[in-house]
Amino acid sequence: MTVLVGRQTVSQFTEILNRVRNAGLLHKKPSFYVIRLIGISVIASGLWVAGGFLGQMVAQHWAWIFGAFLIVGLLGVMAAQYGFIAHEAAHRQIFKSNKANDWAGLILANLFAGLSYGFWLRKHNKHHQKPNQIGEDPDIAIRVLSFTVESRDEKKGVERWFSNRQGFLFPLLLLFTGFDLLLDSLASLKRKDRKIGTRSLEFGLMLVRQTGPYIVLTLMFGWAWAIALWFFMMLMFGFFMGAAFAPNHKGMPLVAKDSKIDFFQRQVLTSRNIRGSWLTDNLMGGLNYQVEHHLFPSMARPNLAKAHKIVVEYCKENAIPLVEMNLLSSYMVVMRYLNDVGLSKNSDPFVCPMVATLRPRS
Repeated sequence: MTVLVGRQTVSQFTEILNRVRNAGLLHKKPSFYVIRLIGISVIASGLWVAGGFLGQMVAQHWAWIFGAFLIVGLLGVMAAQYGFIAHEAAHRQIFKSNKANDWAGLILANLFAGLSYGFWLRKHNKHHQKPNQIGEDPDIAIRVLSFTVESRDEKKGVERWFSNRQGFLFPLLLLFTGFDLLLDSLASLKRKDRKIGTRSLEFGLMLVRQTGPYIVLTLMFGWAWAIALWFFMMLMFGFFMGAAFAPNHKGMPLVAKDSKIDFFQRQVLTSRNIRGSWLTDNLMGGLNYQVEHHLFPSMARPNLAKAHKIVVEYCKENAIPLVEMNLLSSYMVVMRYLNDVGLSKNSDPFVCPMVATLRPRS
């Protein structure tokens, strides 16, 4: 674990922001999202039609049910894609109007991904304000994961058991991300400070999203298979959501709770970019450009790759470390980091080998 404690007195964010603005990369691209939503919806509709066909085949021979699991698994991936766009709406990446973004996010998150938009908005905004800061970032305050030895030692019972083995269990735990988000979404509906919509509206949309597929699957395959298929759909949804967000900060330097650090370096030094291709960009919802996303959270997804070139050039000019690796390597770093915490026998801070060179800049 590398803990950042320094303070940068000269802001560098203004310089990089001017470069990005001069390149015209802060303009919205609503057409990109409209076209993408149409494409995702066409694919999802086709999968449901294929599911209906398989329902008839299963009635003739049970072995066709394996095809149904493939179908619902892909539907889980499509639900994650809706979730990614809801995430972008929360960041005001789609429309100029905040209200339009919020309503788009509300519909996409609650009705198409089955999660509370209000919950996500609050939680994720806190993460962006202070990423990887101990005691401040909700993304490093997870029930069954520990990011410091102190956090692990505070856990008891089942949570401690998982934390002790968290590196080995990490791929399995990703599968249950959807259920964790769903429970948090339902718990968040108790809050009265609603910035958009109402508790009844959010709950109603979530209820339709979670029960609708089960009802349709019951009509196609019967209630018993419908339970298994719905569960598998949630597993795939959670895995793709978790797998897209997990490699971006885990295993990167942590920021001490009382630390003051420059915005630019806070975002760069605590974030990890993922190298990839067109496929990676799409499956991860643009989150593979995590550094650029944190520097310019309202930037439309199509502009992130262009901004990346500017950020890389600027970091080289100023000798600022920018971590970038392929997806598999990032997961290995995360798992090794979690194991270092979970298996550690003492409470002394340790240094994660992959980020040992990332030190506060004075």
